[in-house]
Amino acid sequence: MNGSELFSRTLTTIQEMYLKIGDFTGSVSLYYPCGGNFSSIGREFREASSSFPDIVLEELPGRLRVIVSEEDCRRIAALPVRETVKDVASLIKTGASAEEFRAFIGKKYPGSKLVRSEWIDFDWILVFPPDLDTDVYCLSEELGRLTYHRFSREEYLALGFGLPSRRPRGRPVFSAY
Repeated sequence: MNGSELFSRTLTTIQEMYLKIGDFTGSVSLYYPCGGNFSSIGREFREASSSFPDIVLEELPGRLRVIVSEEDCRRIAALPVRETVKDVASLIKTGASAEEFRAFIGKKYPGSKLVRSEWIDFDWILVFPPDLDTDVYCLSEELGRLTYHRFSREEYLALGFGLPSRRPRGRPVFSAY
């Protein structure tokens, strides 16, 4: 991940937090794995985040920490949010069932894939067409409610998971395409 991607990821994560839980107080610290050149990432991050000069990027052993002040969190939350992130967070927050979720995503985002996960960690994996959203959404049904985690493809693959194929081995596809 380069510094520009890291800043973009930071923005989306802060926006997603506001969509999920609403307004909150305090600063936020976000942690990301890092195996790259910190000076290059830091330079690119500072260039990309120039309109948010108070955001702090720190190098820690094996990872990066981004610290976003409460004021900057509010400024970021007011920026336009990627439609896919907004829709997924809204569906989860309103308690949509798995079937309602599938129907909405399938209708609004033709070409997306929502498939049963072959991994025990998640029940479903959702990917959108790359021109809309390159993130991987991992959904679980817990106590009758859907929850999700959003990963960059890079993060998701680094965790050892595989991207869903059109028809995972012997598993039904909850087609959103």
